[in-house]
Amino acid sequence: MKASDKHKLIDRIKTLEGLTDDERSALLGLLNETKTYGLVWEDKPEDVEERLRTELPVLKEVKSRAIISENADAPNHILIEGDNLEALTTLAYTHEGKIDVIYIDPPYNTGKKDFVYNDTFIDFEDSFRHSKWLSFISRRLKIAKNLLSDNGMIFLSIDDNEQASLKLLCDELFGEVNFLGQLILKTATDNNPSQINTEHEYMLCYCKRRDYQKNWQRQSQAAKLLITAGKEIMSTGVSIEEAQKELRKWIKANKRILPQVAHYNNIDEKGVYSSSSNSSNPHPG
Repeated sequence: MKASDKHKLIDRIKTLEGLTDDERSALLGLLNETKTYGLVWEDKPEDVEERLRTELPVLKEVKSRAIISENADAPNHILIEGDNLEALTTLAYTHEGKIDVIYIDPPYNTGKKDFVYNDTFIDFEDSFRHSKWLSFISRRLKIAKNLLSDNGMIFLSIDDNEQASLKLLCDELFGEVNFLGQLILKTATDNNPSQINTEHEYMLCYCKRRDYQKNWQRQSQAAKLLITAGKEIMSTGVSIEEAQKELRKWIKANKRILPQVAHYNNIDEKGVYSSSSNSSNPHPG
């Protein structure tokens, strides 16, 4: 079966009348069993998704909560209160392809009543715990992807409970080529003497289109001072050998204000560089 035909069949099953939720999930599960690689789960219908088939969410402004700025150039921020799937569906009509950065902090599905699905807390005893979470997050990520501009990026916080599943899901939705990296965030230590102490969470980062991403460069104030000093020394017309002596003398005198860049103590006509790199990359950060 072609992928396009399979998607059409899935859409028909989702809208077919006369099926119970379990029957619908079973049919969708059978279709997904033919998958040879990737993430497979039993899709669980969500009440809000079923409601959105016949009802269009409409935003209502609460003027009493508006924050008015006297600055004519102040940005017009919008805070939407409500179910996030309904909010995303609304934004899809007005902001498709216009969002540069999205940050999502989903429920971590720890099994300790941090995740509500169809008005029910999901715990360890729920045999479809992970399937419900994947059904929940995949619907929202599909809309989020459409909201991103071509140079847009999305950041997603998660912990060990669903990190592996989320990575596979995002590889499928955004494309593995658009995976920019995974940040490790230090958190409070889970002091459990019978297990490995856990003191970190993750943040996955994907872009909409890798070919639209430019190099990320952030230059510290210390790096700017060092680069400027190097340029001033070279402008005096001294030899490279003398310039390097002057640069190292300047670094020694200002080492206190040069954290993490003092090792850029070499210089030539291209600028300052560290002994571990070369002058073709004179960019202390």
